[in-house]
Amino acid sequence: MTTSTLVIGAFGFSSASTRWTWSDAMFTLHGMAPGDVVPTRALFLSHVHPDDRERVGDVLDACTRDTEPHACDYRLVDLTGETRGVMLALAPAASDDGSSAVSGFVVDESVRQRREIAAGVNAELQVALESHAAIDQAKGMLMMVYGIDGDAAFEILRWASQQRNVRLRVLAERLVHAVRSTGGMGQRTRNAVDELVVASMSDAPLPDPRPQQHRLEVRVDHRAPIPTLHVHGHVDITSMAELAATLGRLTASGRDERRVVVDLGGVEDVGAVARVVLQAAQRRSAARGVTMEVVGADMPSAPSGAVRQPVHQADRRALVSRS
Repeated sequence: MTTSTLVIGAFGFSSASTRWTWSDAMFTLHGMAPGDVVPTRALFLSHVHPDDRERVGDVLDACTRDTEPHACDYRLVDLTGETRGVMLALAPAASDDGSSAVSGFVVDESVRQRREIAAGVNAELQVALESHAAIDQAKGMLMMVYGIDGDAAFEILRWASQQRNVRLRVLAERLVHAVRSTGGMGQRTRNAVDELVVASMSDAPLPDPRPQQHRLEVRVDHRAPIPTLHVHGHVDITSMAELAATLGRLTASGRDERRVVVDLGGVEDVGAVARVVLQAAQRRSAARGVTMEVVGADMPSAPSGAVRQPVHQADRRALVSRS
């Protein structure tokens, strides 16, 4: 019996005869035309993969002794040498001469399996393509806004995804959706892009590069009464990894005093990126028993579990005098 997805060959044998009976589909499974050969146990086992042959023989023997059905999977090697996985199912059957008889089926699901595999591969490929497209769009946004290359943009996305344990594709999709839902990056950014597009359409020289914002500068002062990190310049998404790494080193240096200070007096704008990085650093410090005090900017209160010890006025003057 055959269907569009299955090939099922039927067979039978008894202990009274060495000859087996095969259905037409059974011959087809083995790459033969019906009646080409006389089916026997030896012929059947010769088309079982050598590594499976002993196990299949044991199943054939067990079914002649027991009254229960038996089944197993094995690799069938047809007359052309093609190997594919099939399932063997056996059950005791009635015999006219009183001898032990067995009827069975060999089920070839290779067509169905190939279709399922192909469907799975296609689905995974589609997800991969969609993920790649979303990540490329997010990278392009970062490249345009910050004037960085693709590798740097990807590293920013990767770092951000690790901070909150968000899959990279999900993070990229959220970023793209957020930019679209807000209508873009504002009129000033649009005007700047307009100039670049128009200049790129002709041989006209591109606009002169504008002065870059002050780069991030960080310095740990170990001479202060409390280990202090002085931060100067601009904190944005391109510098958040550097700031996070420096805050980690600051925490390690403050284990003896159980306190560290982050001085943001030299930061141009304490925006969302700086706050996210600092809050994460405060949580990590609190978990290590170190209080991280932030001065020079308004920050949320210390995380729960941290013993918040305010910086005394004398300490503040010392910090300022050394910065």
